[in-house]
Amino acid sequence: ANLVFLVDVSGSMGSSDKLGLAKQSLKLLVENLRPDDSVAIVTYAGSTRVVLPATSITDRGKILKALDRLSSGGGTSMGAGLDLAYAEAMKGQQRGATSRVIVLSDGDANVGTSDPKGIQGIVASRVKQGITVSTIGFGMGNYRDHLMEQLADTGNGNSFYIDGLPAAQRIFGDQLASTLEVAAKDVKLQVEFD
Repeated sequence: ANLVFLVDVSGSMGSSDKLGLAKQSLKLLVENLRPDDSVAIVTYAGSTRVVLPATSITDRGKILKALDRLSSGGGTSMGAGLDLAYAEAMKGQQRGATSRVIVLSDGDANVGTSDPKGIQGIVASRVKQGITVSTIGFGMGNYRDHLMEQLADTGNGNSFYIDGLPAAQRIFGDQLASTLEVAAKDVKLQVEFD
């Protein structure tokens, strides 16, 4: 797997049930990945940045340190974050490997491309390149589940919600294979009787 963690580090993610839980969840995922997998970390708030370029899971210490350094503050430029995450995913894309952007957010967007249709358009324009998008939602109160589900659906990925460590363990530990693989969507079956 070639995974890019796109982490929302805006001010709205400041509580422990959001960015704090997202970091703990990603640490669980990193511990359960295989040695031939790689991880990159991209963040977005008022601006975007690559916190960690694609790094082999064999260098877990470096990945975990990068996760520990994440802190919140600023606006929410989800559209620009998606663009940068896709660029990172394209760099590490390999034939036969799963390439996925995993968005970790409360689903709020208020800087740059912020309307749901515009953000969904970014994902739709990139899905043909073979990189899927999964979304992991965090937080209570202002969580925008509709946007997160639309992004995952448009990006041929999965959408999950994590409300505590048990849910993170289930999604990134017990069910990791099904989390990283997507069953066929919109399957049609035609039966002809003789």
